[in-house]
Amino acid sequence: MPVRPYHDRCLPGAELDYTAASHLAAGQMALHDLRARSSIIAVEGALQLVFRDHSLAWLGNDAPLTSLTLHEGERFMTSQRGVVSIRATLADRAAFIVMPARAEWRARGFILQAVRRLAVAVHTRWRRAA
Repeated sequence: MPVRPYHDRCLPGAELDYTAASHLAAGQMALHDLRARSSIIAVEGALQLVFRDHSLAWLGNDAPLTSLTLHEGERFMTSQRGVVSIRATLADRAAFIVMPARAEWRARGFILQAVRRLAVAVHTRWRRAA
């Protein structure tokens, strides 16, 4: 999964409150159960993220772990729901912000899906009538 540097233009209209950042001491770990399209932004120091691919959940503990490192200023967006382990490196402390998936994206997706279903139903009835 791609790791992108964080820029204000990546998150339109989002103003980050750095005082709300979660802080980790060197080597400390935090677990977060995140929805798809949630973001983790490294505010200070480097973070090590570890998670399992949700599509391989049927493998249980045999599912391989995915690991990546986020450096200060980078953002990682989850592509699927799952538990993510966030750990500060053993050398430095770290701070990060977890931004949940935006509600309007979910609502927009629901509306688009409803419009598509309606269009398919109308098209099907139109073909049957012809």
